Amino acid sequence: MIAEKSTITPYETFNDPGKIETFLRGSLRIHAHLDWRRPQEWFNNPPCVLSYDSSSVTSILSLAPDPAHLHWVRFFATQREEEYTPAWITLFDAIKEIYPFSSEDRLVSLCYQNWMETMLASHGWQKVQKVIVLNWQGNLPIKKKQDKHVAIRLMKEADLPHVFQIDDSCFSSWWKFSQTTITLAFEQSAYATVAEVDGQIVGFQISTADLYRAHLTRLAVLPYVRNQGIGARLVENMLWHFSVPWIKQITVNTQHDNKSSIHLYENNGFEYQGEFFPIYQYSL
Repeated sequence: MIAEKSTITPYETFNDPGKIETFLRGSLRIHAHLDWRRPQEWFNNPPCVLSYDSSSVTSILSLAPDPAHLHWVRFFATQREEEYTPAWITLFDAIKEIYPFSSEDRLVSLCYQNWMETMLASHGWQKVQKVIVLNWQGNLPIKKKQDKHVAIRLMKEADLPHVFQIDDSCFSSWWKFSQTTITLAFEQSAYATVAEVDGQIVGFQISTADLYRAHLTRLAVLPYVRNQGIGARLVENMLWHFSVPWIKQITVNTQHDNKSSIHLYENNGFEYQGEFFPIYQYSL
């Protein structure tokens, strides 16, 4: 029996949401880097292409930018387990043809699974960095007297413009969050705080949690007030917040070459135990 040939189309021209939902429920090979969004929220932001036949969607690839010009591989999935590499080649070639990239664009992928890394490495992508996972193994920090110089309080919605400005000034282009992503991170956080000096917000942290695990998602302190213990205060406060019986694990991710970040976390009881995720880049 000859297999039916699939059609490739931009997501925005495909008008069958039911088939998309069915595909998402039945995909056998999935890479997802969603940052507080549902897959469809990324699909609605080009570039995104899919393949389909007469009965179903067979694969989807999204490289939606966030912020502008930074194109992480947000979602790739295929319905047919044995055909994920051909599906990738077809969809990636289609994206490059349908949505021409500029010299300002960066195409990158955070590889959570070995198959994704192997596939990218075999098709022109280069490993450029890795994100390491640190697990908290220490004792709770001693609660210190209130520092009149630094105040830690809960983050409020009204703080978000300041939080975004801090985030934008603290992270390099690959790691910047858009204002939308900062807002979503805050709205879906388990615990979010800001650090104030003389009434001015100078740092923040945003953490998530599930039934047993907490994760420090974002930590930033303005450059001009670094090395004053403000980052440590934010981390210590977060650790105390999650010092409850049902939280069994607290983690944080950072770049393998970010020595100051690693030093801060290690000083607060976090340890690197070998888990990491490689980052690949495609040169345009």
